[in-house]
Amino acid sequence: MIFDDTYNHEVWNDTDETRVVLFVDVLRPLPEPWSTINRLIVKAIGYSPFVLDAKRNQEAWERRYLAHRQGQQA
Repeated sequence: MIFDDTYNHEVWNDTDETRVVLFVDVLRPLPEPWSTINRLIVKAIGYSPFVLDAKRNQEAWERRYLAHRQGQQA
């Protein structure tokens, strides 16, 4: 399912389960200077504490997974 965030929407998780959402930014062709501003904003988001923390969590998960896989092969 893909949401176009140019339209207002709301989502609820009415379960006891964790909900996981993958955000993908698609750079749309825009006239200048909006194209440059859009690229800079997307790049800045990549340096936000929230995104950097998510990247660290993903890297830690990958290290644990690879260590687990290597332990199984031994």
